[in-house]
Amino acid sequence: MPCVPAPVIEKLYAKEEMSQSPNTEHSAKLIYEGEIRFGPTYFKLELDGHILARHLFGRVLTWSPCSNYLALEEWLTIDYSRGPRTRLFLINLEENTYSEFKTIENGFVRNVHINSGTVQYVKEFPATGCRIEAEIQISKISNWRKLDV
Repeated sequence: MPCVPAPVIEKLYAKEEMSQSPNTEHSAKLIYEGEIRFGPTYFKLELDGHILARHLFGRVLTWSPCSNYLALEEWLTIDYSRGPRTRLFLINLEENTYSEFKTIENGFVRNVHINSGTVQYVKEFPATGCRIEAEIQISKISNWRKLDV
């Protein structure tokens, strides 16, 4: 096994990961739920002390600089034979709403950035090595739904 610094090892095996919004008004905790066979771990989300029901997430968690938005990688299946199936999941903390982006079949959400009214991310397909960059203006998102926490 290669030599890995202790903080990295601790993060790899952490059962919970806590993150504070930049303005410190919100907190998000990824709570270990399980692991895909030969694959990555998945989590439940606790947002401001409330568990978000009926959703599972990967380790991707990104706050907007203004703390109004939180972006995550939602997992749509944990069935090894059917996945990965993920999508970007964007929470509007001001309005207590969320938006589900288009499903990424056999791929993952990576490198999420939120700034100047846009969300940028990469759709990564490990089996092919393909990476597709995506960008959307937050003002153009129309499928907002009420957050059930």
